[in-house]
Amino acid sequence: MRQIALILTLLYLAININAQNIKFRENIDKDSLFNATVLKLPAEMREDFTKTYKSGNEQEKEFLLFMISMPESSKNELIENFEQRKAEIQRLKTEYQKLVPKNFIVDIEFEPESKILTATEEISIKIYKLKAKNEKEDIDDIQRTDGLKVISQNWNLKPNSNELEKVIKSIGWTNQNLDEIKKLLKEANCISIQNGKITAIGFARSGMGKYSYKIFDKPLNEKEKIEYNNNCEYIFYKDNIVLEYGGGAIGSQCFEKQ
Repeated sequence: MRQIALILTLLYLAININAQNIKFRENIDKDSLFNATVLKLPAEMREDFTKTYKSGNEQEKEFLLFMISMPESSKNELIENFEQRKAEIQRLKTEYQKLVPKNFIVDIEFEPESKILTATEEISIKIYKLKAKNEKEDIDDIQRTDGLKVISQNWNLKPNSNELEKVIKSIGWTNQNLDEIKKLLKEANCISIQNGKITAIGFARSGMGKYSYKIFDKPLNEKEKIEYNNNCEYIFYKDNIVLEYGGGAIGSQCFEKQ
């Protein structure tokens, strides 16, 4: 069963890496990197991964190495970061709300340049607009049930590219605004933010998942505490703060158990 899951994961990664034409940097000793990185895995998984790596061809080895070299985080790190940077996280929330035009929801994430891959810095940005009460559905609109209309959804845009400039111009932003958001995120030690009735701030990617904070404007009531405390993707932390884990296409879909 584990071997099947491993094969499916490799296939998934193969498609995505090839699509982006990402390669390992020339100065990387892949075998040494694998031997060091595989030690981070649970002991019961190391044998399968090592066998698969040693028996694979060059491309299969790279896919496997890419997978186990992905960033890691945890619920404890999520909590520690909040306690250490409460003021910076609140400032990020407040200042970002000022930058987003009225009736718009903007989700932005900055992905740094990879140290082991040829992947450069990238920015993903999704723009939505609140639908007017009497606004009719357009047949070409992406259908949503949350009262938002999709304006644009863009992943892996390059900084200072014409494509990125066109996207941010649609909401009146400039590269200076992006620099300001990036600075605020860095100060909060976070990677993404989305405004709205509940502000979602991404703390860190972990494998194909993501650890985040959901910040409410007011402390949660008893009904909300129950809704946002299912010990899977949501954990009520305290006051107006909910911890969130969003699972990726492969891997755990819930917070790790203690």
